[in-house]
Amino acid sequence: MRDISRTEPGVSRNEPQDEKNNGEHHKAGRLYSFYVVGLLSATMAFSLIDRFALSLLFEPIKADLGLSDTQLGLLHGLAFGLFYAAIGIPMGRLVDLWSRKWVIFWGVAVWSVATVACGLARSFSQLLLARIGVGVGEATLSPAGYSIITDTVQKQWLATAISVFQMGSLIGGGLAFLLGGAIYTAISAAIPLNIPFLDQFQPWQLTFFVLGLPGIVFMILTVLLREPPRRGRDDKTIENNVDESAAAKTAANIKGVFPYLWENKGLFGSLMLGNACIIAISYGMLSWSSAVLARELGWSLSDIGFRVGIIMLTAAPAGVLLGGVLADKWSRLYPKNGLSRVLVMAGVLTLPFLIALQFVQTGLQFFVLMTVIQFTTGLVVGIGPAAIQIVSVVKLRGRASAVYVFAVNAVGLGLGPVSIGLLSDYVFSGDKNLLHALATYSTIMCCLAIFLLLKFMKYYAREADEIARRMEIG
Repeated sequence: MRDISRTEPGVSRNEPQDEKNNGEHHKAGRLYSFYVVGLLSATMAFSLIDRFALSLLFEPIKADLGLSDTQLGLLHGLAFGLFYAAIGIPMGRLVDLWSRKWVIFWGVAVWSVATVACGLARSFSQLLLARIGVGVGEATLSPAGYSIITDTVQKQWLATAISVFQMGSLIGGGLAFLLGGAIYTAISAAIPLNIPFLDQFQPWQLTFFVLGLPGIVFMILTVLLREPPRRGRDDKTIENNVDESAAAKTAANIKGVFPYLWENKGLFGSLMLGNACIIAISYGMLSWSSAVLARELGWSLSDIGFRVGIIMLTAAPAGVLLGGVLADKWSRLYPKNGLSRVLVMAGVLTLPFLIALQFVQTGLQFFVLMTVIQFTTGLVVGIGPAAIQIVSVVKLRGRASAVYVFAVNAVGLGLGPVSIGLLSDYVFSGDKNLLHALATYSTIMCCLAIFLLLKFMKYYAREADEIARRMEIG
């Protein structure tokens, strides 16, 4: 018979060492997760700088190439937005089937080269093709980034992690105004450069060259990422478990994302469209705030650019981060509706400030309300993509994310700006017709969002138990 007393000391000595090693392993895992989320967020910010730099350079481009306002609008909206939204869906399929870090790598390469190509353009058609390239390249980042984060961070921090990732878009939007303007001003002051090859280009073209170069750094850092294993229950588990929900059983037998989303249209439709309506408010404010402040409230363009940039760097990211933290905390406290509570809360908090826009008299009042609205609408920016990862089956997460991105951009960028313009031209009149159009559109979208997100709360609660079993990601 073995003498247990002799082995006990050995066991006692090893156990603390094992616990120490496990603790170091978990600490290293957490640090790596922080690195992944931070890198992806920085990459997102970089993509937004390249995306919005064009709007900052509208005037010098128009003067140099002789473009009309309609052509500039096509370059900024249709050329980018249409291809960004549409290409995202096949990119989502690629994310589900191939290495996600390499999807991001080639995406960064394409949009960086296309940004430089914007600087080489000497005609509308050339600039149009370059902008399409920027849209195609950037369409890879969101679905691939959501998928990598889902399989890297712990489940209880998923909404926070994706919110940090999404913060990059707001920070990048702010930097596009602040940093892009500084680069253009510095280059203009240095003209003539007296550098072979570069001396033949205009400052706006050289600005695009500078903005495209950091892509090399992000490509190198992306290659160094580890491709995480895909986590969650596979379809065989779902198919063989008689207790699983109808949505999960349906997913086991569906090969495409659209049949799957249609079979579960109540859940996904209310989430995607509800979130899109909230984000459309933010897009509408950003699209028309400069015109409202300059045309109707008397602010100078220099003041507008700086102050709107500050909002995008402070209030909006703060809202995104708080939304993610609240969603994770409330999901632990209220498993059946914690996440959806934050979505509904964002709409309810935003509504009174939108109504107050109708009564604005000064630029300062508008600026204060805009700051609050960007904060409250920012609450949903990270939660929506996180919810898509949570409610989707594993094999369709990338494609479902791409459809979500399409919905948000179609409603926000496609419907929003033109709807506000139509209201201003054909419904309202007077000195503040644009302000009233913006306020009315935003209020309607907010009410619709609250209705849809309340529906999502109901559907999510119904599926909560099955979702919890499927999300076995640590």
